[in-house]
Amino acid sequence: MTEIFKMPDIGEGMAEGDITDWLVKVGDVVKMDDPVAEVQNDKLMQEILSPYAGTVTKLFVDPNTTVSVGDPLIEFDGDGQGTAAAAPDAPASEPVTTAVTPAPVTEPATAPERPVVASNGQILAMPSVRHYAAEHHIDLSQVPATGRHGHITLNDVTNFAGSAPVVAATPGVPVTEVAQPVQPPVPEAAPAPVVAPTVTEGRQPMTPTRRAIANAMSAQNAAIPMVTNFDSVEVSKLVAHRQQFKQRVADEGIHLTYLAYTVKALAATAKKFPELNASVDMATHEIIYHEEVNMGIAVNAPAGLYVPVVANADAKSITVIAKEIAELADAVRHGTIKPAQMKGSTITISNLGSARGTWFTPIINGSDVAILGLGSILKEPIVNENGELAVGQNMKLSLTYDHRLIDGMLGQTAMNYLKQLLADPAYMLMEV
Repeated sequence: MTEIFKMPDIGEGMAEGDITDWLVKVGDVVKMDDPVAEVQNDKLMQEILSPYAGTVTKLFVDPNTTVSVGDPLIEFDGDGQGTAAAAPDAPASEPVTTAVTPAPVTEPATAPERPVVASNGQILAMPSVRHYAAEHHIDLSQVPATGRHGHITLNDVTNFAGSAPVVAATPGVPVTEVAQPVQPPVPEAAPAPVVAPTVTEGRQPMTPTRRAIANAMSAQNAAIPMVTNFDSVEVSKLVAHRQQFKQRVADEGIHLTYLAYTVKALAATAKKFPELNASVDMATHEIIYHEEVNMGIAVNAPAGLYVPVVANADAKSITVIAKEIAELADAVRHGTIKPAQMKGSTITISNLGSARGTWFTPIINGSDVAILGLGSILKEPIVNENGELAVGQNMKLSLTYDHRLIDGMLGQTAMNYLKQLLADPAYMLMEV
């Protein structure tokens, strides 16, 4: 019996999605709930699962095609013409956020399978995986695949890059030079490496993620009158506090960052100044004050910018916040972030400190009314408490807020309180 699988609604009221890659090809035998395609929607990559079991006889669209909900995707057990009457829509399977499946810890009983080539001629790998491989000059056709259906995962690529290189040597001729293995990505806390820009010519289509970012930023910038206050705070005591405790925290497997301190301080500031932790409903002319402080953390990934959320940041310790930030950033960069982890922010931080950035004008996220731009800590001349010229450590801060709700005086007053917390961790602990 011919069955036609149509594009399901994999989000809340989703109208369309982008088929970024097929996980099956014509002739494949598919079981119910097998993943069949990767779909980009609202900046998230998700697998969609088949509601049918059978043989794939037609794929209706090519990869990188935008498909509306209800459009046909796959024909099962048909004649390949796609003309048979479609069966009633089956309930959409629960989407599975994907991109990378971690490689098994134990050694597999059988050797990893070779990468599978999709119907469009590409090796099956997520866009982020292909991007990483291209940056590190890795031939994906040489990488053993451990993912489902012959997919290459990011772990596959990094393991391949970090393994000893295989050198074809002529018998009797010594090998005098061996290429060094490619190193894995730099941890978040390290300064961002300088990467030469990719040179392209002509018109290039936006990726689905870039389109989602462009649409969101355009809408926010058009709808919200934003004001940014620029300031700096001397944080020598904060630097010393982190230095005192970072090894103790590291022994527990947690990397203590200045971002974690700033999340805690901003959460306390949002509690003291509830307008910063609110939303504006212009349809009803109401202000919505949020009880919990859910901190959005802007994270850069190969595909673009994502904003996962540290929920209830005001009620968590700095070490717990640091641990959650690391876990969320890792999930973003490995493509395992879930939709629920990117919802519900009430205020956001964008951090350019690791890239040696200073002041900038971040754009407000979602329904928030404020976003803090966190810059570098720079050694600069200051006048100390005794009126003497000294060398201080100044952290750069940029607070953007929605002028429909927050006026300049309130914005600066909140900034001043935030600076007090960051300037002295002992005072922060007294206040929070």
